[in-house]
Amino acid sequence: MLLHRILTAVPLALAVIWVILFQPTTTLLYVLLPVAFVCGFEWARLGGVQSFLLRSVFALFISAFSWFCIEYLSQYIYILLLLASVWWFVMPVFLKSAQPQLKGSVISAKKLLVCFLLVPSAIVAMYVIHGTEQGAEWLLYSMMLVWIADSGAYFSGKRFGKNKLAPNVSPGKTLEGLWGALFATGVYAVLGGYYFELTGAQWLMLVGMSLLLTILSVAGDLYESFLKREAGIKDSGNILPGHGGILDRVDGVLAVMPVFVVMFDWLVVPVKGLY
Repeated sequence: MLLHRILTAVPLALAVIWVILFQPTTTLLYVLLPVAFVCGFEWARLGGVQSFLLRSVFALFISAFSWFCIEYLSQYIYILLLLASVWWFVMPVFLKSAQPQLKGSVISAKKLLVCFLLVPSAIVAMYVIHGTEQGAEWLLYSMMLVWIADSGAYFSGKRFGKNKLAPNVSPGKTLEGLWGALFATGVYAVLGGYYFELTGAQWLMLVGMSLLLTILSVAGDLYESFLKREAGIKDSGNILPGHGGILDRVDGVLAVMPVFVVMFDWLVVPVKGLY
């Protein structure tokens, strides 16, 4: 299983890095919109939609709404990102005591509606940050933060994991795994401050922000686990061998990106085009 994960993750990561670093923001958007479509398709399944056609229609609306927000709702982008940020700040509290109930094929309008906030906000955040000065590097920084948090949690949890983080939602997640993720991303943030040549205050803000985003990344993972448990499925899809679906890979990104852009604008450097 680990070998399959690596064989899928490495070329995928290289492709993502190439698009982020070497392609213009417009091209990035053309890549993100199909990703939004797949996320919407898989989310519809988690929301209880069984029909392939209805899932496809829902996914098309998610992708189209993501594009519409960028093209025609630019003056409301900041509000969208704030709403998504509030959602993700509340989510860890909810997940700690959540009691998933198997819903199976029962369609949940609430879950489907949430998708219209969480997926487009992440797409918009990635588009906005990429278009700023050093935006490609900052977008890659935020993406790698999620990857490093995942790796730190996986290896630390596997080696030291004893205390369950949210046993009703995801029995495999442990407090020791979270500490491993925080340690890994803390070191990463320190190195990131040197790379971006931040001032002392900016550097401290980046480290603190990165640690908070690590927690939200884990919350994103747990929230998707909550949805899967209620839907009675193991993976959101099977498009990625060894990983499952696209949502299984980007759940942390959905949580991190809107909050990253808002906090980056507040604490590190003002983000052009956000207001």
